Amino acid sequence: MSSPFQEHGPVGAGAVQMVAIGSNGGGQSYVAGPDGSVHRTRTASLDEPELDKVADDLRQFLELLEQSLMRFVADGEPGCL
Repeated sequence: MSSPFQEHGPVGAGAVQMVAIGSNGGGQSYVAGPDGSVHRTRTASLDEPELDKVADDLRQFLELLEQSLMRFVADGEPGCL
């Protein structure tokens, strides 16, 4: 199984290059910007992505991911990611 980076390489968002770091399995991808911030695509395409910032840095993203997973295990509800 290839990683998002192996599959897509650097992702262009305007003049900024970002790195694909993951996917939610439903078509949206997560990318990290040069400042460390993490963004989620609004659509399944990484060709000209529209992005929403979800975390200031990778640590915050991983904390949000953990919270989302814990919520899902506890009550079956998806978290904020």
